Amino acid sequence: MNRSVLYYAMPVMLVVASLLQSTATNRIEIRGVKPDLVLLLVVIGTLIYGSSSGLLWAFVGGLALDLFSGGPLGSSSLALMAAALVAGIGHHTLSRFNILVPLVAIVAATLAYGATYITILIALEGITSWSALQAIRFILVRPDLPAPLWASLFWPTMQIIVLPALFYNTALMVAVIPLMNRIPELEY
Repeated sequence: MNRSVLYYAMPVMLVVASLLQSTATNRIEIRGVKPDLVLLLVVIGTLIYGSSSGLLWAFVGGLALDLFSGGPLGSSSLALMAAALVAGIGHHTLSRFNILVPLVAIVAATLAYGATYITILIALEGITSWSALQAIRFILVRPDLPAPLWASLFWPTMQIIVLPALFYNTALMVAVIPLMNRIPELEY
């Protein structure tokens, strides 16, 4: 496949993937976990073209994902941009033709995406929820109380949603690695 064709087709593929992720992936969910198609495409694009292109595609894919899913506008973009930055380490530093590089990249990107997205949602809930604001004010006054609101929501969500998605995304990356490696490396 030609590198330039994939480069210019990536925004369209991201919009289609976000539409599929928001609608059709409910049919292939396993134990409540759906594949992150947009994240997978962003990581693949970042490994092939680098961090700057990956950040652009993460922004476009995140906006499309938020528009189709009804999430807070921009939250998926920020989370996908964090994932693209993490996956971008494997672009020139390491060869994407080594099977461990895409696998480590998708694992790290899934963790970065999940942690960033959960943090954004908890922060937005904390800002918009009066009871959360009261709880935060109460915790600041009484520091001897147990963990704050975000800590009680963050770790269970990581365990229930993000860690199973990590295995799903890694399995999908294993299936896509042969196709990704058919795209030639950029010559300098």
